[in-house]
Amino acid sequence: MLVKAHSIWNDFAEVQNEFDRFFRRGFGEGARGYYPPANIAENTDAYVIQARVPGLTKDDVSVELEGRALTIRGEHKREAASFTREERATGKFERTITFKHPLAADKIQAEVKNGILTVTLPKAEEAKPRKIEIVAK
Repeated sequence: MLVKAHSIWNDFAEVQNEFDRFFRRGFGEGARGYYPPANIAENTDAYVIQARVPGLTKDDVSVELEGRALTIRGEHKREAASFTREERATGKFERTITFKHPLAADKIQAEVKNGILTVTLPKAEEAKPRKIEIVAK
């Protein structure tokens, strides 16, 4: 029964992530609403997030972990110019991603390079698969 409850929780976390994405985009705001697109990869040892943050430096973005939820915050500031057409997103953004496995919080690394924020989140040892040795008797 514990496995089934864990599976339901994982499904709920994925649904929550989708709702977060949907409601934080900004209805009808066009280019003013900003939500950084991200790729998330998982392997046996870690999750790796790559989020687009063009034009931002490490001082313009913050990354925070609370439990299994990682939040990326930042702001694209509006240029002091008058545009005929404005399509680049401006304003504050925030994105929270919840992970199904416990994380090794003290080993998380984040870097920004060429407009991509890469966050590597190692899984806690208890979340990693391990081989169980079989003893013959």
